[in-house]
Amino acid sequence: MRNKTRLVRIALLMLSLALVLAVFAGCKGDGGDTEQSMDGVIGTSGDDILYDKNGYKMDSLPEMNFHSDEVNILCWNSEYSEFEVEYGNNVVDNAIFWRNETVESRMGVTLVFEETLGSVKYCGDYKTKVLNAYNGGEYWDIIASYTRSTALCASAGLLMDLSGIKDSYLDFDEPWWSQDVIENTAVGDTFYFCTGDVSTNLIQMTYCMYFNADMLKDRELESPYSLVEKNQWTLESMLNLNKNIYSDLNENGVADVEDRLGIVGSYYAWPAVLHGCDIPIVARDAAGGFVMDDTYKGEKAINVMTKLSDAITNNIAFVDASIDGFRAGKAAFFITESAAGLNDLADVSFEYGCVPLPKYDSDQETYYSTIRQPITLYGIMANVPESRMAEVTGTLECLSSEGYRQTTPVIFDECMKYLRATSAEMSEMLTLIRDTAWFDCARIYAQETKYVCDMPGRCLENSETWEGYINDKLPEVEANIKALSAKLLGVAN
Repeated sequence: MRNKTRLVRIALLMLSLALVLAVFAGCKGDGGDTEQSMDGVIGTSGDDILYDKNGYKMDSLPEMNFHSDEVNILCWNSEYSEFEVEYGNNVVDNAIFWRNETVESRMGVTLVFEETLGSVKYCGDYKTKVLNAYNGGEYWDIIASYTRSTALCASAGLLMDLSGIKDSYLDFDEPWWSQDVIENTAVGDTFYFCTGDVSTNLIQMTYCMYFNADMLKDRELESPYSLVEKNQWTLESMLNLNKNIYSDLNENGVADVEDRLGIVGSYYAWPAVLHGCDIPIVARDAAGGFVMDDTYKGEKAINVMTKLSDAITNNIAFVDASIDGFRAGKAAFFITESAAGLNDLADVSFEYGCVPLPKYDSDQETYYSTIRQPITLYGIMANVPESRMAEVTGTLECLSSEGYRQTTPVIFDECMKYLRATSAEMSEMLTLIRDTAWFDCARIYAQETKYVCDMPGRCLENSETWEGYINDKLPEVEANIKALSAKLLGVAN
């Protein structure tokens, strides 16, 4: 199910360009005035909605004081800072520090973060840790982990249905929560985890395409920015831009990372091209359960995969995970997450830009920018006592609300859009990419669905046909998706 409510916002965004790039302190520089976010200056609108001095909406949480009671959070070794940090010379860390201080002050709680391994290699270990605590009658109030680790906890019945908590302070209609993750992972009316501005990793992990602007200019090729503006940034135009980029620089007769390449991306990034073409993996049946989306196994997906396979055969595209070739100026395009400009491209010698993954064709209404897995999904353990719900749900709501006002503006506006953006157009594109971000349910529940989300990339990497995968492997995946749906509905009941 796609969220069409974003279309008006995107249309308005595309009417204007940012005219001036502000100058900010470096993201790894002095924390400066980050502390001023504690001031809490408030204004009101005609509807008595509260806003802070920067125009960000305030939450409606009442005054609370739990007398420094501990709220225990089992977190993970996230790729970027998110949980417990020290105040120092890193602007992002300082924003997280003050977010936590604000939450503790407002709620009258003490946040206790326990970090454990939870990344892709440790999903099972994370679930086992939570399961052992549950079986022993113990709990952490909040579970905050890598997408697939949290999903495993949900399918194992270890997380609470967030839609059914009595007297909850969680308000998922507020702008600091992602509606998309709820819409794409809920089974019926039931959902077990959430994310949004509470996760500092979220806005940094949206798939997009970075491009070498100098390489395109040298070849007098049209700028991707121009194609986006004219609604012509499509799969076909992307492939056409890269038709004559390849050069066998090491003269070994084989395309490899030492050559000049067109489009490069890891096997797990290439599926984002399909999603960008409006090809989701999971759909809903009449009861709201998960089923395989017909598009994923239909003519449109086969057509896209055939074009991509041909592009690899003809040295227009290449499957490789390393960003080194792009950093060295040897690749025209690289499929990666939106924060690459912030974290990986600061010292490159060429001008770069970024755009969303292309549309299938110009008739497609909007872009779709898939969220990469290493973000944090938040849940509440199933055995947290009801007597703690006010404190726990209030704290989680406050963490996300304060993140919306304190951490997201620093990461996105100050660092990603302005410090690392090379032009006004790139700043605009980062906003477009963020506003078209969406969650792929099968990416989150990858282990339960036999990693179907990665299979387009694996087929491209191994020169296998998509039709062959559909015929040989997809029936088993479809059965797994239905079983997962039944399991999640069973947990809810």
